Amino acid sequence: MRDVIILFLLFFVSFILTQDVQDMNPLLFNERNLRGAGVIARVTPSGTQYVAGIVAQAFSAHFSDIKPNQQKREKQLANIPTVSLKNLMLETLKLDRQFVTTSTSDDVLRIQVTNVSLSSSAILSGQLRGVDLNDQINFRTPFLNLNAAIKILRNSNGNPLLKLEKCSIRTQGIRLITKPMDPRNGKSIADAIANDANQIFFDMICPKVENILNTRVNQRFALLPSKISLEDTKNFDIVKVIMQAEERMKRLASQNRKTVPIRRNIVAHTAPISRRNQPSVLNQRIHLQRPKRQADERFHVLLNSFNFSRADNLMLDYSMISPPSISTRGIELQTSGEVYQTGQTTPFGAGAIFLPRQISNSMLQIMISDFVPNSLMFHGHRIKLFDTRVDWNTPQFGPVMRTTCDLSTGSLFCIGDLFPALREMLPDRNVAFLFTTLRAPAVIVQPEQKGGIHFNLLGLIRVVSDRNEPIGEMEIRIEALMKMKLTPKSVKGKVTIEEIQFRSRTPHILLQDELDDAGFLSREILQRMVNDILKQGIPIPIHPLFKLVKPKLTLSSRSLLLETNFILNEHIIAQLTAENLVA
Repeated sequence: MRDVIILFLLFFVSFILTQDVQDMNPLLFNERNLRGAGVIARVTPSGTQYVAGIVAQAFSAHFSDIKPNQQKREKQLANIPTVSLKNLMLETLKLDRQFVTTSTSDDVLRIQVTNVSLSSSAILSGQLRGVDLNDQINFRTPFLNLNAAIKILRNSNGNPLLKLEKCSIRTQGIRLITKPMDPRNGKSIADAIANDANQIFFDMICPKVENILNTRVNQRFALLPSKISLEDTKNFDIVKVIMQAEERMKRLASQNRKTVPIRRNIVAHTAPISRRNQPSVLNQRIHLQRPKRQADERFHVLLNSFNFSRADNLMLDYSMISPPSISTRGIELQTSGEVYQTGQTTPFGAGAIFLPRQISNSMLQIMISDFVPNSLMFHGHRIKLFDTRVDWNTPQFGPVMRTTCDLSTGSLFCIGDLFPALREMLPDRNVAFLFTTLRAPAVIVQPEQKGGIHFNLLGLIRVVSDRNEPIGEMEIRIEALMKMKLTPKSVKGKVTIEEIQFRSRTPHILLQDELDDAGFLSREILQRMVNDILKQGIPIPIHPLFKLVKPKLTLSSRSLLLETNFILNEHIIAQLTAENLVA
C-alpha cells in the first residue's frame, strides 16, 4: 500500500512539473531554481527625512490621548526632596516637520526633532519652607529636543515592524505658566523642575512613542495584508481593510466568548521603557483571507475592453522577504513582487538584481526584476487572461473581419484578402478570430544598447464564422521589441514586431502558403492587437501609501530601474497613528 501511495505521489508531482514546463516560456527554463527578490526598493536620505517629518507630525497630534500603563505620574524633585509633582500630564505638544532630521547607519534609523513646544501640568505636593503645597501648576518649554533610534524589522506577514531602540530627551529652559500660591517658592520650584526636566519629559514622551508604535502602528501593520488582488491595486483602501480585519477579530472573539481586549491578542505585554530596556514586538500573525470568487467568462473579454484589473484571482505579493537594510544610502527593502494565482506556485524565480551604489537625487529608487511581469504573464496564461475575441463588432477591426469587401462594406481591405481560400469557401461572410496563448508570454529586459526589451509570444487563433461554425486553426509566433512608458501606477508597453510566423493546423482550409504571405501583410494588424492587450499596463508593485511623482525608468540587465519622488498619503499615516480609525 505504501508503494502505491509513493507511486501516486510521484505521478502527481511529475504531472504538475510537466504542466509547469508546458506552460512556461522556454526563455525562462534556466530560471527554475532562482528565488531572489522581485523588487528591491531604496528610500534615499531625502525620502527618509520627508517620511519622518510626516510621521513625526502625525505622532504629535495624538500624544495627549495616549496613556500608557508604564507612564510615571509622579516625580520627586531631586533638588527639593520634600516636594513631588503628582498627576503629571502632557497637555500639548507641537512640532514643525522642518525641524525633523534623520540619519541612517548600522541598521538603525535615527530621528531628531528639535524646537518641540510642549506644555505640562501637575499637582505640587509636599512642603517647602514650612508651607504645605497642594497647588496646580503648568509649565512649558519651547525648545525640547527628541532623539529616537528605531529598528525596522519584518513581522510574520512580511510587513514592517518598528522597534524603538532608544529614546532621549533634552530641554532648554522651563517656564512656569501657573505659579504656586506662595510666590517665594516659585523660583525654587522652577529651578528644580528645570533640573529634572529631561527625566520628567522622558517619562511622559518616550513611553507614548513606544505605545503608538506597538499598539497602533505595528498592530495595524499586522492586520494589513501583504498580498492583495490585482483588482484592488487601483483603489486599495488601507484604512477600510484594517477596520474590516478588526471587526472580524471582534466577532471571532465574541464567538469564542473571550473577554481579553482585542489589542492584547495582538501585541505582547511590554516592559517599561528605559534607556536600556527594549520594547516588545508583535508575537502573533494575523491571517487575512480574501473571499474566493468564481472564475467566469470575464477573462474572455473583447479586445478593446481588456483590463488587467479584472484579474481578481491574481494576487500581487508586497511582502518583504527579509528585514530592511539601513545604511548611509538609506533604507533598502527586498520584496517578493510576485504576481500569482491563489493556490498555485510560480515555477521560476528572479535572478540577482542590485540597486546602483550611487544615491539618486530622487526620494525613491526601485529595481524591478522582469520576474514581476513574467510571473503575471505565466499565471495570466493559466487563467486564460489573454484570451481575446476579434470579430465584426470589435471597434477598429470590425470592417476588416469579412471574407469579401469592397466600397459598399466600408473597407478596402479584409481577412479574405489575406486568405483567398477562406474567401472562396465562405464568400461575403463575417468571421471571428479567437486568440489564446499556448504558453506564457515572456519578456527579457536588457539595456537599450543591447536591444532593450525582447517580447516572445506563442498563441493559437481559432477562426469561426458568423454562425459560430469552426473553420480552422493556426498558431502564431511573435518575436518583438518593446518600448516602455511609465505612469505613476503602471508600466505600459508598446510592441514593434520583429518577426511573425503563422503555422496552419488545418492546412486544407488555412493554406500554409497563404499564411506565409499573410505574416507580412498582417504585421500591423497584429501589432495593434498585441499593443491593445498591453496598453492597460503592468502594475508597479508600489505600496498604496505612496503616489509616485515624475518617475524615470532606465533599463538594466533583466530589470528596470525606477527613480522617482513620491507623495506620502498623510491621511492614512494620521489614521495609522490615531486611536480610532475612521473610514
